[in-house]
Amino acid sequence: MKQFSEWIKQWLIPKTDKAIECEIDTLNIKNIYYLSMTVGIVQLISLIVFLITEHSSGGNTYIEVAVSVALSIVLCLGAFLISGRILRNPDFVKDNPRSTRLFIIAFIILIIAWGMLVSIRHYIRYQQLLTFYTVELLAVLFVKLKPIVTTTVILGSYIANYLILTFGFTAGHINPYNYMMLAILSVIGALTNYRLTADYIRQKNRANLLNASLEIIANHDSITRLQNRYALNQRIPDYLNCDLCIAMGDIDSFKSVNDTYGHHTGDDVLKAFADILTEVFPMEQIYRYGGDEFLILCPDSDYNDFMKKIDEVNARFRTVLVHGKDLELGCSFGCVTAHADNSADFFHAVMEADQKLYDVKKSTKAAR
Repeated sequence: MKQFSEWIKQWLIPKTDKAIECEIDTLNIKNIYYLSMTVGIVQLISLIVFLITEHSSGGNTYIEVAVSVALSIVLCLGAFLISGRILRNPDFVKDNPRSTRLFIIAFIILIIAWGMLVSIRHYIRYQQLLTFYTVELLAVLFVKLKPIVTTTVILGSYIANYLILTFGFTAGHINPYNYMMLAILSVIGALTNYRLTADYIRQKNRANLLNASLEIIANHDSITRLQNRYALNQRIPDYLNCDLCIAMGDIDSFKSVNDTYGHHTGDDVLKAFADILTEVFPMEQIYRYGGDEFLILCPDSDYNDFMKKIDEVNARFRTVLVHGKDLELGCSFGCVTAHADNSADFFHAVMEADQKLYDVKKSTKAAR
């Protein structure tokens, strides 16, 4: 019995986070927008045709039909305008979840009430309740409300409609078994629709999160968290047709740090160097090019200011402590300016900076 009650609770009050509820609300608003537009156009056409073909019939029936169709057009027009305004404000659904859901529920209740009124007119003339059933079907297919709300609105409307037709009018006849079976199937369909939609959004969000994580992993170095060479290849178009300041830098005698203190300390030195670089330059302009080499790309920058920042990196790195120790670290840079019109020019400029770095390190060793 407890398992059954838990199963019922899971179906009527499923656990969904705010992100999923927001997506479902947005989907509902979109569906109402297109549904109200489509139904409104169809009803408008039917009203025009009815007025043309039945203009001579007159009588109460003529007026009732014209008024009921016109009422549906007004309802659809109002829903179309409100939902359209909500869609034009991307943050409305997220910032106003209660107002959004009240509008959705109000639309469903009003459209069902209209279907009930039309069906009453059909019922007393011994006609089928097709309008009411059609409206319920549209609600099941296109609007996904929380299951407890769906059950209340749909099942409640079936019950109310049955009571009104059965006890309010002597004309017509409803098979209660078939009628209630339709009501139960409508509720089950609506609950299933909501559940499937929520599960789809949940799986989609998980996939998007996984893809974003994989993209970060693919584009960033695992030690320094800087962009890697793969990311550089993706961003080459950002550096074309503009004046570039390029610096290729590395850590002096980095191999001896690894040999003397171990690779764990070597990784910490790389992190310390990367931290200084990101404090001086924007993070999106720095790449770990490979090993202990780091590439800095500054588009549309003044070369003198660029070199002052490079000097600042040099000065700060010389005083950095790793594990509380002064390892007497240093760094070197090869700096050039370039204007690349294509990827070949870009990589040629990067190689020039790399060659400049080699020349700087060679002259430094010679001076020692």
